[in-house]
Amino acid sequence: MDIFLLGISHKTAPVELREQLALPPSHIPRALHILKSACGLSEAVILSTCNRAEIYAVGNGQSSARLERFLGRYHTLPSRKQNIHPPVPITAALYRSQGEASAHHLFNVASGVDSMVVGESEIQGQVKTALDTAHKHESIGPVLDELFRRAIACGKRARTETAIGRGAQSVGAAAVELARQIFGPLHGHKVLLLGAGEMSAATARCLVSSGASSVIVANRTLAKGQELAADLRSQNADASAVHWKELAAQLEKTDIVIASTGAPHQVITAEQVKIAMKGRRHRPLFMIDIAVPRDIDPAAHQLEDVFLFDIDDLRNVVETNRRGRAGEIASVEEIIASEMDAWERWLRAHQVRPVMSALAHQAAALRDTEVANATRNARQKLGDLDEASLQTVEEILAGLGRSITGKLIHPPLRHLREAGETGSSDVDALRRAFDLETQNHTS
Repeated sequence: MDIFLLGISHKTAPVELREQLALPPSHIPRALHILKSACGLSEAVILSTCNRAEIYAVGNGQSSARLERFLGRYHTLPSRKQNIHPPVPITAALYRSQGEASAHHLFNVASGVDSMVVGESEIQGQVKTALDTAHKHESIGPVLDELFRRAIACGKRARTETAIGRGAQSVGAAAVELARQIFGPLHGHKVLLLGAGEMSAATARCLVSSGASSVIVANRTLAKGQELAADLRSQNADASAVHWKELAAQLEKTDIVIASTGAPHQVITAEQVKIAMKGRRHRPLFMIDIAVPRDIDPAAHQLEDVFLFDIDDLRNVVETNRRGRAGEIASVEEIIASEMDAWERWLRAHQVRPVMSALAHQAAALRDTEVANATRNARQKLGDLDEASLQTVEEILAGLGRSITGKLIHPPLRHLREAGETGSSDVDALRRAFDLETQNHTS
């Protein structure tokens, strides 16, 4: 069995394709069930964020091909999307890895060095959520559980031992920086925030700290929008929440729209924007859509006085962030290398456990058989002894069997453990020497 990774990210595909492959949180439980039942995987975890969708799995040599077939069937995707310009073959946009490379990639992700915004903090929580979801829906086992826990720990080390996350922007903060590049100081401008989730909340706080004079939160659940608005008012911001049905009216009044709802479909159509623009009297409307799938119909960009940016348009903003953290990335890579060494030692030790278990099981079975035979012979030859004496003899034979067995298998078990940690070929040699069958003794 080996670890496999199949994924797509901002590095390999534009948002037009990523949104087609996005897995909303509500879809992940069903996807995990299909992965295990239809793809023959022993373990599976799905990591889905605005910039990546990745499947980590433990399976056999056919697992990689099965994962790709699953992705195609689950999303009912043709081999090439016609609405992407230039068109991008799906297979070319996917990245695949196996074994050590899969683990190394996850450590990079959790540490923030693979993010669009280097050092962003949200990804560590997203990795933990992926792990928790897999546990909740019983799609994870000892290997991916250990891998994800070590990746989370690696990310924590990266942020505490280096400055990779010090003052780091989030995607939301990058969106606010783009708004500042367009408007200059945000004081006096009204901002409409679509969504009240974690990314929206982080974006709202950046807006307030950047001087936005007014923030309106529009959310499908009004109570949640009101909760975010109250939090912003506690920071002395002019903030309020409106019901979703008031969205169209707010489009006429606002200067900047930042959308991040997490909805699986568009929530603002080009027609809605067109109607709103009629009441704006040529006053420009800047819209920044950081959701994947996108919240705003891309066709709105064609409307006069509408300036629509999506998450991929933030690249120029975050590139400065990446260049400024080059030295910290090198330091984080050293941490990742040390964590990878520890992970590989653990994995080798884990992989040898079935052999150790099989050897112990075989020795115990032989011991029990021989002790039983010796006990029968003792009863036949010492039949004139009373029952208490016979039981004493049996106890002596059983103790002798345990002692001999323990002393015989202790050296090979110790050698197996050490061989597993070093990756020695002695593991296979001992398996063959003792004629061990391991499939029923996995741990």
